[in-house]
Amino acid sequence: MIRTDARRGLSSSLGLRVALSLLLVMGIAVGCSGDDDAPAPGERASERSQDDGGPGDPAATDEEPERTEAPFAVGRQDLVLVDPERPTDAVEALELGREDERTVELSVFYPAQGDPGDRAEVLTEWDHSGSLPVESVAEVDAAPAEGPFPLLVFAHGFIGQGSSFVALAEQWAREGYVVALPTFPLSRMGVGVADDYVNQPGDISFVIDRLTAPDESAEVPAELADGLVDGDRIAVGGHSLGAATVFRAAYNDCCVDDRVRATVAVSGGPMDAGEGGYDDQPDVPMLLVHGAADPVVDVAIGDAMVDFVQAPVTYLRFDSGDHVSVFVADEGQLFSDAVLAFLDAHLRDDPSELDELPGAVGSSGLAELRTG
Repeated sequence: MIRTDARRGLSSSLGLRVALSLLLVMGIAVGCSGDDDAPAPGERASERSQDDGGPGDPAATDEEPERTEAPFAVGRQDLVLVDPERPTDAVEALELGREDERTVELSVFYPAQGDPGDRAEVLTEWDHSGSLPVESVAEVDAAPAEGPFPLLVFAHGFIGQGSSFVALAEQWAREGYVVALPTFPLSRMGVGVADDYVNQPGDISFVIDRLTAPDESAEVPAELADGLVDGDRIAVGGHSLGAATVFRAAYNDCCVDDRVRATVAVSGGPMDAGEGGYDDQPDVPMLLVHGAADPVVDVAIGDAMVDFVQAPVTYLRFDSGDHVSVFVADEGQLFSDAVLAFLDAHLRDDPSELDELPGAVGSSGLAELRTG
């Protein structure tokens, strides 16, 4: 995912709308921290030598690390979920009629039984089509490892699709997370209706429903729906329009899903106009990510979110990242490791790697870390 073709298919008018709607209501805040003694980008603290006195050193702590079983092999299942309770609007320009149900395509990556093998590599070039120039490490329909595991639902952006984030999902699943990548009915590639994002929080809640409880439709195999996901440890994340979906699903009183315990918002912010409000937000911590050279959603919007979100914010601000380069190459690896550190802290109550994140970010030379 690097900078090549980074903005292909993205709508500049959508970015302008995001920017205008946000700048009307938000302020800007800054703060930073750093540490010279930290893992380099791509090095999880848990992968350090046993001799360095870090978290992998038994002498460093009397307590057993919580995730002793990681890394895991990675399994994958591709599902089609149909919500009969919510309709899909017509798209006249594409001659698509209104439907009485919403269909969400879903790829689920999860810790699996077997040899974990090598970690998936983040992309080296962003391909907006979702055709990944990397070899997947996941085994389709692999037997899940014994759970339950925390869940992350990650939402794609405008004219995107879930498959764009497979390499990242495989890294996160290898470390003990179930990762769900939905492809939404109308904002997806090939349709491109941005305004349907207002219905996407319902899609996310529907995905959580299906992955946390068996249903009679058998859309989700029993091995995924019955006990694999810990319903008390759920996070949602998203990119661009997917980030707007996250704000709506976790912080707007129109649509809050109170099962969400942490959020990840990348290159975006709230777009809500006239529906619901953000005055009384739940205390749900956020990992905020933005590139200073983003030409689609200005970094001033990311800066403003540090004050706008009422819960604690960890802000990973890339010095020269654009709208999608934060997912690729060295920036992408730093992003992936930051997500794991953040989720470990807030879904596993293990802040050890989040405590080391400022040093890792500072030594990378790629970004800075701000908090609010």
